[in-house]
Amino acid sequence: MNPRYRWLLLFLGLAMIAVAMRIALLDEPVRRIPEFLVLFFLFFAVYCGAIFVLSRVTISTTKLVAFVIGVAVLCRLVFLVQTPSLSTDIYRYLWEGRVIAAGHNPFAIAPQAPELEPLRDKNFEGVSHKHMQTIYPPLSQALFFLGAVVHPSLTTLKAIFVIFDLATLAIIILLLRAKRRQLAMCAVYAWSPLVILEISHSGHLDSVGIFFLVLAVYLFEKRRAFAVTSALALSFLAKFFAILLTPFFLFKKRHVTWLVPFVLIAVIGFLPFAGAGDKLFSSLGTYSRHWEFNSALFSLATRIFGHPHWIRILFFGAVVVYSVVQGYRRSSFIEYVRRVIALALLLAPTFYPWYLCWLIPFLVFSPKRSWMYLSGAAVLSYWVWVRFENTGIWDPGPVVMAVEWVPFFTLLAVEMVQSRVRRGGDQV
Repeated sequence: MNPRYRWLLLFLGLAMIAVAMRIALLDEPVRRIPEFLVLFFLFFAVYCGAIFVLSRVTISTTKLVAFVIGVAVLCRLVFLVQTPSLSTDIYRYLWEGRVIAAGHNPFAIAPQAPELEPLRDKNFEGVSHKHMQTIYPPLSQALFFLGAVVHPSLTTLKAIFVIFDLATLAIIILLLRAKRRQLAMCAVYAWSPLVILEISHSGHLDSVGIFFLVLAVYLFEKRRAFAVTSALALSFLAKFFAILLTPFFLFKKRHVTWLVPFVLIAVIGFLPFAGAGDKLFSSLGTYSRHWEFNSALFSLATRIFGHPHWIRILFFGAVVVYSVVQGYRRSSFIEYVRRVIALALLLAPTFYPWYLCWLIPFLVFSPKRSWMYLSGAAVLSYWVWVRFENTGIWDPGPVVMAVEWVPFFTLLAVEMVQSRVRRGGDQV
């Protein structure tokens, strides 16, 4: 490794830790959004510099990979004990773990139900959508319960999710090795400010579903047969997204039977909560029909054509059709997953920053400038807290969305043209 790169990378890694510590010193980032955004984009700028340097490295030594992992762990530990404020989702996780521990079914009973009143504590105020039953699938519920049994606290739950996050990093390194790529490029995920913020600070459960999805991709590369769809089923039981990836196996004679364990594990996972009856997916239905936030294409389509209900159906149908067509055309599971996730994110009516964490593991293998940009710019949507306080409108606003999305789509268009030109050149 070039000595200049070594010292520069050391500086950038230490700078990431220093900026992370400075962000953690913001007692409540949600009340200091402008200052938080300035610090976050400094964090992101250092990250981009580090990825640029690492992309010039030709050999990943053990010391270099260990350094990348060490910085990743330290950045996560900095945020682990910080009280989440940018998102309140973790308060719901904590509540539902206590509900299960008390013998109730969170799919059948909403937080505001009178019979759950004895469970209310100081954290109950942070629970969102108290009138709705849970939307989170069974594996997530099991982890909420585990947190409640071990120690019912925000830090305990965050620690569980960070463990899955770091386990994802380990699988990415194994996958890089299997595909004979530079191991140090795991920093695309390991040092991602978005991943660090959303999992270590806000404590989003997405790290669980992401882990099992990346594990499924690795197992596919290693030809582990039914283990692939078993991992995919566990991803589905953590967060429903993985169901969109099952068409990949429908058109491959050797793989179609792999869907059997997916179905069995999914059904078994829901059995303990089956007593909820028709309420089992009621909150998921409410979310899919009514939720909307920070989505450029959905927002644009509804402004032009109206009829948001039909646009939701059309966009969802487009993702399903794309998933089926790509499943028929592609043999690379990792490329298939990357493409389906990307389209699903673009057409989703709701685009919270942490949703993008699902794509970042796959940017390790294809670090597109457009999506790398969006992994930083998506955090601008937290400006919604400022706008809500001033106007009562839960929307980031047109200026924020323009800064977030216009450069992204510009970069995406350039990349698509360049890709088409390269394919044409290859054919010549």
